[in-house]
Amino acid sequence: MPRYFFHTQNGDCIRDDQGEELKSVDAAREEAVAVLGEILRYRGASFWTTRAFSVIVTDADGQTVVSVTAAASDDAPDGWSLMESAK
Repeated sequence: MPRYFFHTQNGDCIRDDQGEELKSVDAAREEAVAVLGEILRYRGASFWTTRAFSVIVTDADGQTVVSVTAAASDDAPDGWSLMESAK
């Protein structure tokens, strides 16, 4: 099975030197989302300090195969409106 490495970025880059064997890139995508969720739960309110947190997944050759980022803002996303959603 291929080995994938789950690096994190939140102002500082934390490198995963151990990795995890998974069946496929799809499995790595699922794991990246799970890892990001766990980190956000753990960081709690301190997430607002960096305002973004990423998990970057690479394969054994160091090539990026998946990247997922959560971003925090005091504003709604561009184009979002409660009034439009209610229609």
